[in-house]
Amino acid sequence: MDMRKGRAIFYCTTAFLFGNLVGGWINIPSIILYISSLLFIFLSLNWKILPFLLISLFFLGSTSLRLSEYGTNTENTLLKIEAAQLKTDFSEHLEKIIPPGDELSILKALAIGEKSNISYSLKGSYKESGAMHLLALSGLHVGIIYLILSNFLSIIGNSITQKKIKSICIILFLWVFAIITGLSSSICRAVIMITVYEISGFFSADRNFLCSLAISALLITLFNPSAPRNIGFQLSYCAVLSIFFIYPRLNSFLKTQTKIMSYIWESVSLSISCQIATTPLILYHFGSCPIYFLITNILAIPLTEIIMYLIATSLLTLNIPILGKTSAYLLEKVIHILNKIIVTISEL
Repeated sequence: MDMRKGRAIFYCTTAFLFGNLVGGWINIPSIILYISSLLFIFLSLNWKILPFLLISLFFLGSTSLRLSEYGTNTENTLLKIEAAQLKTDFSEHLEKIIPPGDELSILKALAIGEKSNISYSLKGSYKESGAMHLLALSGLHVGIIYLILSNFLSIIGNSITQKKIKSICIILFLWVFAIITGLSSSICRAVIMITVYEISGFFSADRNFLCSLAISALLITLFNPSAPRNIGFQLSYCAVLSIFFIYPRLNSFLKTQTKIMSYIWESVSLSISCQIATTPLILYHFGSCPIYFLITNILAIPLTEIIMYLIATSLLTLNIPILGKTSAYLLEKVIHILNKIIVTISEL
């Protein structure tokens, strides 16, 4: 896919989202906004001038916000009920791996986003150290699972057909994971991003990350016009955009000769990139920002990745006597180390 075409889609989506965000300030009747958007679409199609198209999408974004005022209640749909039951069943399944305690509560948070059993003091430590995002299932967890699946399914092969089979398997697994975890907004956002990204590979050998990101944001907003006003939506897309725009430039500042130093610098530059993009939003919404976020992310994110691998291993080997107990033991110890690190950082 042509990069210019991807950027055009990105600009169009940005215009639509911006219209949605400021729509509440535009005191213009919906019918006038609709007619104006159709007029500018007509002009853009006939004169092929991009600004006309962007203006029309801005007006459409503004009118989409009005639709949220007539939204339906989707909290008790059959899919939501089934997802909640699956989450409960899976939670009980996790209790068979390690005994009750802080480690089990963190395991449930990392695996299915269940945070109700975490003690007040431990939750406070995660918050003060800047690691609270680890306990809320988000794009980070989906990204780790995506990497695990990609590595595991690499045995399929690299032909065009094999790559499509691999993409289908990844998409299906991620949506099953989204359902098991209760179809939370943050997980659905991340899974939609990856779904669009993988499907784009069906039509083009070169996936366009920016285009996939824009389409996922547009789809989410079309189905839920009030989504862009959600802090989670804003943080998710700001963080992902920072990975696209800021991270490559920051990472190129330092070239290392060893894999360990390269990994450390990649983690540092990735953490700084995300923090640069999300700090203004965090300060605006919460009024404060964790001081030791960099230390926390350098130490905690690699451990979280190890934990996700161990969760998968423990579930697969649960009924295998020696392997099952060994995996469960390692899982419990790594979570214990993670908790110790978080508590120590929070006390600095």
